[in-house]
Amino acid sequence: MILHILKKSQSLQDKILAFDPSGEWLTQWRRQFAALEIGHLRSPAVHHPDPNPYELRRFAENRSSELFPPYDLPGSRLFEEFCGDTIKRWQLGDRVIKAKVTRIQPKSGRFRLGFEDGKSAIARRVIVAAGSGKPHLPAWANQIQTQHPAERIRHSHQIDLRNLQLQGEQY
Repeated sequence: MILHILKKSQSLQDKILAFDPSGEWLTQWRRQFAALEIGHLRSPAVHHPDPNPYELRRFAENRSSELFPPYDLPGSRLFEEFCGDTIKRWQLGDRVIKAKVTRIQPKSGRFRLGFEDGKSAIARRVIVAAGSGKPHLPAWANQIQTQHPAERIRHSHQIDLRNLQLQGEQY
C-alpha cells in the first residue's frame, strides 16, 4: 500500500510513517513463514509490494530456480530478499517506528494516535493495516460438541512446525 501511495506522490516520502511493535518491516510475515515452514508463496510472482508488477521477476532474473511451477510462485527466501531490496530502493528503512497503536481518535479534522506507552501523535490520514495480529477461530469451532484435546484445534498463529512432533500421528 505505502509504495502505491508513494508512486502517485513521491512528495509524501518524508511524511509517511508506519507503526509496528517490532520496529521493522515484515516481522510477522517472517515469523509465520518460519513457524509454518512455508517454502514458497501461493501467489504468482506478479503479486508483491512493488507497484511494478514485473519487478520481482526482474529481481529474480538469475534465480529462476526459486520460482516454483506452475505459476512462478516465489520461494520464501527470494520474496523476503526482494522485499528487503524494495524497502531499500524506496528508502523506507527508517519509516517504520517501533510502537503499538492502541487507539485512534478523530481530532479537529485529523486523528490522534494513542500508543501503548501512553504517548500520542497527530496524523492527517491513517491507513490501518492490522493484518491478522490476533488469532480468531470461526464460531463453528467453538460449537464442536465432542470432547477433544484443546491443542487439536489451533489457529495458524499458534502452530510452530519447527517444534512440533507429529511422527506416528493418524490423520
